[in-house]
Amino acid sequence: MDWNSRYADDDTPWDKGGAHPVLRDMLTHGALRGRVLVPGCGTGHDVRELARLGLSVTGLDIAPLAIGRARDYDKVADETYVLGDFFAPAAGAVFDGLFEHTCFCAIDPARRADYVRSAAAAIKPGGRLLAVFFTDPDNEGGGPPFGCTREELDALFGQDFRLLDESREIPTFPERRGRELLRLYERV
Repeated sequence: MDWNSRYADDDTPWDKGGAHPVLRDMLTHGALRGRVLVPGCGTGHDVRELARLGLSVTGLDIAPLAIGRARDYDKVADETYVLGDFFAPAAGAVFDGLFEHTCFCAIDPARRADYVRSAAAAIKPGGRLLAVFFTDPDNEGGGPPFGCTREELDALFGQDFRLLDESREIPTFPERRGRELLRLYERV
């Protein structure tokens, strides 16, 4: 997928013009703390919301236009945007947490084990991964976005992460109700 072309063509249906609604609720419950990475951050809505709520946040995206647009917004707090590939993390960059919203569902399912390895490398032991997974995207053509099952998530994340909580009943965008699964993991 040429993500930069999608931004150039304004073909970004995943960009809802604001942060995922679950963030405010989860952060008031202490789900994430400290330095947080947002892979596949796009234009940075989730990054800005996390920063606004008091975290030090790094948004990472492979599309130069996405990063450029994220940087065009006024900074709200401690936020940084980096052009880069989540599968080739910077040496020594370890975070207290990671927020997953649209990266996992966008990659080829054959690379999901690579995603988990990159997430495990990016999060320090005891750190947290807060993830919104698409279990049933409205996608006749297959993807992206690509859906996933609880069983697949258990198999992929079970070695490096301990599941702390999950919910299907989350604040979300109207067209996504009942089609997302929120999971909170701890890096072991």
